[in-house]
Amino acid sequence: MAKARFTDEQIADFLHQSKNGVPDKQLCEQYGFSLSTLRRWQALHAEGIRRELKQAEANAGKVFLGTLAVALLLTFAFSKYIGVLVIPLFLFYCLYYIRRFRTLAAKHIKEENTALARTGLGANNAFYQFCWITILLLLCACGYGIVQML
Repeated sequence: MAKARFTDEQIADFLHQSKNGVPDKQLCEQYGFSLSTLRRWQALHAEGIRRELKQAEANAGKVFLGTLAVALLLTFAFSKYIGVLVIPLFLFYCLYYIRRFRTLAAKHIKEENTALARTGLGANNAFYQFCWITILLLLCACGYGIVQML
């Protein structure tokens, strides 16, 4: 097997420079590798990011089902008010997941296209969308509750 010319740290640095706006052709000429090699590294990196995003979504689904089960068990065992105490924990997890998703997605999206982590391909993540819907519904419910109190 041939020895690799570049270490993983060097490749990560090349990808980081490419992501931050250094022209691909300039990188290739400066460090002495071909454009096809850079494209292959970018594809491998993007595949790793996609894998991380899928794993994060799978874990988030498990957390959601676990939270729902705990809320139902507490509601049946004690009262509705005890079951409702789980909702803030789930809300904080939704906020954490949105932040984590954006961080992971931003690893391979160029600086000027960071909005893609919130729209376009990034928005296809079902749990990401679910988190936003949950937060909006909870805010609407809180607003409705405040209006009813007045």
